[in-house]
Amino acid sequence: TGALAGNGEGAEWVINQIETYVNETLGGLDVDGGKKTIKVVMYDSQSNSDTCTSMAQKLCDQDQVDLIVAIQTPETVIPVVNTAEAYQVPCVAIQAPVDAVAGALNSKAEWTAHAFWTIEKVYEQYKALWTAAGYAPSKDVKIGLAFANDADGTAWHNIFAQRVAEDYTLVDPGQYPSGTSDFTNIVNTYKSENIDILAGTNIPPDFATLFTQLKNAGVQVGCITMGKCCLLEGDVAALGDLAEGIMTEVWWAPTNTFKSTLTGISCEELGTKYATDNGRSMPQPAGYAYAALELAVQAFQKAGTTDKAKVRDALFALDTTTIVGPIKYDQTMGNLTYGDTCIGGGQWQKDADGNLKLVVIDNTVYPVVPTTGAYKAGNATNK
Repeated sequence: TGALAGNGEGAEWVINQIETYVNETLGGLDVDGGKKTIKVVMYDSQSNSDTCTSMAQKLCDQDQVDLIVAIQTPETVIPVVNTAEAYQVPCVAIQAPVDAVAGALNSKAEWTAHAFWTIEKVYEQYKALWTAAGYAPSKDVKIGLAFANDADGTAWHNIFAQRVAEDYTLVDPGQYPSGTSDFTNIVNTYKSENIDILAGTNIPPDFATLFTQLKNAGVQVGCITMGKCCLLEGDVAALGDLAEGIMTEVWWAPTNTFKSTLTGISCEELGTKYATDNGRSMPQPAGYAYAALELAVQAFQKAGTTDKAKVRDALFALDTTTIVGPIKYDQTMGNLTYGDTCIGGGQWQKDADGNLKLVVIDNTVYPVVPTTGAYKAGNATNK
């Protein structure tokens, strides 16, 4: 629940898929000299970092879990990682920019293996999207930034401010407190500087407020790229028709060509099954929830035990293909060990029924990601 609630869509369905596969199809896991079933315990983070900490502590103290999954944005990943490290419990961390998680660690993460993309990769993907919209690198193009002053926003801001200044003309009104209701000063800066592109990553309520005030002020932009708030059908639909044309990164899509080493299911098959069972497209975070549990199960399979240190070692040694693509923990950033995952560039376009759908329009950074369409100007831009 809370501002990031859309990230939890499909979580229970994913848990059911993995539990059923392991417990019924496989008959359990061969660990500790016998077959054992798995049970996934899930708590609501309420989109609150303090709640994440208390729930992670509950998982360790009360539920006595053998492994923790930390997932879905830095706000919810970082506190769970810190708790797992404190309790010395193996932790599969996923779906939070590497830079944000690494930047929050004060000491080496001995129990946590993380998987996602770096913000440098996202910048390159966004630059390709800007180029597709007619804004190739040029000092004649002005880019306005929109970042909150939380861990995620700061990590993005630090890299985007530097890279945008190298390739374009930077318009940086400064970071804002998450939950801001009045963006007048920021909007006025965009208007006075006559920006061409608006770029950022924000929680859905913050972007909805900013976007509304931007439109009401008559600010004209030629391109909008937004992370986090513009990833999910529900969040984008809440913005209305004006969201048509907004671009964002795509971490997972049912059109990707990967097949799970664990279950053998393909992206297309999983997406079709989700749509059949739920009546809507499978959201990107659900794909990552599936991958997280794939990694957890394979760590136990490789370890052959529930001994936490051995499970941790097995996790770090994984070299596998999940539903979100290949994952191998062979890189480090600061105190964090991580593996890269794929991204593409997407745009919200209307389908034949007038519904907004995310179309993959660019694969410059990872050519292995199939494109499903091309750039189209939309209602979100008017310059």
